[in-house]
Amino acid sequence: MTRIMTNVSAINGQRNLARTGLKMGKTLEKLASGYRINRAADDAAGLAISEKMRAQIRGNKQALRNAQDGISMLQTAEGAMDEVHAILQRMRELAVQAANGTYADNGPERTSIGEEIVQLRKEIDRIAYSTEFNGQKVLTGALSSVAAGVAGTNLVQGETIGYANAGSSGTHLVSGDALPSGGTRTVTFSTAPAGDYVFVNNGGVLEMRLGGPSGTLVATAAGFASGSSIAGGSAGSVVFTNGFTLTITTDPNPYSWTSFLADMAVGGNQNLSIDGLTATTITATTARPQTYTFTSPGAGQLTLTGADGTSQTLTITNMAPNETRTLDFNQLGVSVTLQTGPAGRTAAQVITDLTGATNNTIIIEGTGNTSTLQVGANVPDTLQLEFVSMLSENLGSPAYKLGGPSGLITTLGDQVVKTIQDAHNLMSALDGAIQTLNSRRGTLGAAQNRLEHTINSL
Repeated sequence: MTRIMTNVSAINGQRNLARTGLKMGKTLEKLASGYRINRAADDAAGLAISEKMRAQIRGNKQALRNAQDGISMLQTAEGAMDEVHAILQRMRELAVQAANGTYADNGPERTSIGEEIVQLRKEIDRIAYSTEFNGQKVLTGALSSVAAGVAGTNLVQGETIGYANAGSSGTHLVSGDALPSGGTRTVTFSTAPAGDYVFVNNGGVLEMRLGGPSGTLVATAAGFASGSSIAGGSAGSVVFTNGFTLTITTDPNPYSWTSFLADMAVGGNQNLSIDGLTATTITATTARPQTYTFTSPGAGQLTLTGADGTSQTLTITNMAPNETRTLDFNQLGVSVTLQTGPAGRTAAQVITDLTGATNNTIIIEGTGNTSTLQVGANVPDTLQLEFVSMLSENLGSPAYKLGGPSGLITTLGDQVVKTIQDAHNLMSALDGAIQTLNSRRGTLGAAQNRLEHTINSL
C-alpha cells in the first residue's frame, strides 16, 4: 500500500526548522569559539588571509625569542672577554715591572714574573675553550670541530684468508720465469679497501676484483716488480701486512707466473676477503682544532696527544670478531669507533694498527665562526653574528703573538721577560692584544644594540 504525503504546510515547516537549526548550530559555534571563521566554508578568502596573518604573528613571536637568545649568546662571549681583558691588563702590568732596570737580566725575580705570565696565558686559552653557549664554543673562532683529515682510516693490517693449492711454506719470485725458491717479489695493493675480492686469471693477467665482475684493481706480472717482498707463511694462507703486501705460501720448488695464476685463480677464480681493523667514525665536535697523534707508552696502552701537548691514555683489550668499539678520549673531545673483521684483533694488533706510520694521525679542523639568527617570520629575515678566536695564539701585535707555536710566551716560557728588551717585546704584543680585544668587544656591543632594536620592531 502506497501512502502519498500531501500535507504541504507540514513539509515546509519541517524544512524551515532544519535550516534554522543549521544556522543556530553555526551561530553557537562562533559564539563558543569566538571566531567568525571556523572553517573554509564560512569565508574561504577570509580564511586564507587569516592563516597568513596567523603564520606571521606566530613567526614574529618566535623571532623575538630568537633575538633574545642571540643577545644572550653575545653577552656570554662579552662576559668572558671582560675577564680576558683583566688578564691582559695584569700581564702588561707585570711586563712593565719587568722592564725596570732594578731587576738583573736572567735573575730569579724575572723568572718569577715570567712564571705568572705563563699561567695567565694558559688561563686565557682555558677561558676561550670553556666558554660555550648551548654547546657552541664562542671564543675559539670555530663554533664546532670536525675530523677534517684522518690518516689511515682503513686500518687493514695482518689479516689472513685462505686460497687453494697452497702447498708448503716458502718464499718465491712471482714472474714469468721459473726461479729458485727463496726469491722475492713485490706485491703491494696500497689502495685496497676492506671488502670481498675475487682473483681471476684473465689471459695471463691476475685481476683482483672488488665485489664482482667489474675490476677495480689489476696486477700483472710486471706490476709485481715494486713494493714489499712476498714472504712465506703458514700453509694455505694469503696474508695482507702493512701496506697491503700480499704474502703467499707455495711449494718450495721453483715457481713460475703460470703456476701462480693456476694456484690463485683455480677453477677460474678464487674468493678472498680483507677483514682489517677499520676506523668507521671519528667524532670531534668539542675537540680543539689541531693535529692529534696516536702513540703507545707501553703494553696495552694507547695515547692520543694533541699538538698543544694535551693527551689522554686508554687501556686497550682484545677485540672479538665483527666487534664495534668506541675509544672515547673524552678529555680531548675525540672519539674513534673501530670495527673488526671475522678474525678479530688482539690488543697488541689494535695498538699497532693505530700507531702505524700511516695510520697514527687525526686532523681536527674548526667549522664556521658565524651564527645565523632568524630574527623575522620570513626566510630573508636573518642576521649573522661572527665569533672570532680569542685564543692567545691570535692575540698580539703584527710582530709578536702571545701564544701558538711561535708565540713569545710559549717559546720562552718563564724566561719571557729575562731582559728589558724581552719585556718591551711583550709589552708591544700585549698592547696589540688589548687593541684586538677592544675592537672585538666593540663589535659584539654594536651587534647587541642592533638586536635590541630588532626586538623593538617585532
